[in-house]
Amino acid sequence: MKTQWVKTLQPGAEVATYFGIFDVSLAKTKSGANFLKLLLGDRTGKVEGRVWDPALAEDLYRSISPGDIVIIHGVVTEFNGLQINLETCTRVKKEEVDLNDFRPVTEKDIPQMLRQFTLELEKVSTPPLKALLKNIFTPDFLDGFGRATAARTIHHAYGGGLLEHTLEVLAYCEQVCRVQGEMIDRDLLLTGACLHDIGKLWEYDQEALTFRRTEAGRLLGGHVILGHDFVRDRIAQIGGLPGRLELHLRHLILSHHGQKEWGAVEEPHTLEAVALHHADLMSARLNQVEQVIKAGRREGHWTGYDRHLGRSIYVPESP
Repeated sequence: MKTQWVKTLQPGAEVATYFGIFDVSLAKTKSGANFLKLLLGDRTGKVEGRVWDPALAEDLYRSISPGDIVIIHGVVTEFNGLQINLETCTRVKKEEVDLNDFRPVTEKDIPQMLRQFTLELEKVSTPPLKALLKNIFTPDFLDGFGRATAARTIHHAYGGGLLEHTLEVLAYCEQVCRVQGEMIDRDLLLTGACLHDIGKLWEYDQEALTFRRTEAGRLLGGHVILGHDFVRDRIAQIGGLPGRLELHLRHLILSHHGQKEWGAVEEPHTLEAVALHHADLMSARLNQVEQVIKAGRREGHWTGYDRHLGRSIYVPESP
């Protein structure tokens, strides 16, 4: 269990805990001896590490890599900022730790969100759609779904982000049904909301510290195609969906980005598809702005320019 965090390190403190490895390189002192430079991190930040013993430095350079989790012993020093002088460094199995201790993670309570998501699943009463959701969202599947990121950058780009985003999209879809839902198939829309981004489980390496894109994500069309194919296969497992229900659900997944230049395979052509797209966009855009605000202001009430939003954000004082 991780007990010490980057944000709490102080000069002179002894360190004996787990860190993620974000960078490793071998360098030389002025006298020509090898030493190891590391970038260590956890969900609270990153810190430089050094191994000054030449033999240990060379051994570690051959045995650890970015993305590994290690347990270290060392002392915090201060030289152009904090750094840890390592005395020992041992790689551990990722199964032994919670990966979300070593990368950005949602500020919300994941177990609580999972309980809420389970309640949302139960709101779908149409038998074939209910059977499909039950087939997919098993306890083991939910465990991975709850820890997953929704992106590498831009929106909900942290552990638990996929679940957080999915719950927001569900909430917006339910609100649409309350306000303008006379002609909407509510169960179909909610099922689409639950499944629209499920392909992100395979677009991004959910076991990596940086959520890098997988080969499948890069070569096979990203999460839209990966998610569509996964859902199509699960529909087949339960014996299909009646009538045009399968066609409509698959369309929701393929069109939820709204525009082809935004990654949609097809633009929304049904009422439910239009509703899902805008619910997805609302969740994503608001989270983008929230993350820009949390990153800090640059000039007075203004944030720095964000290239993804194409603007700076004005942040007035709280009343």
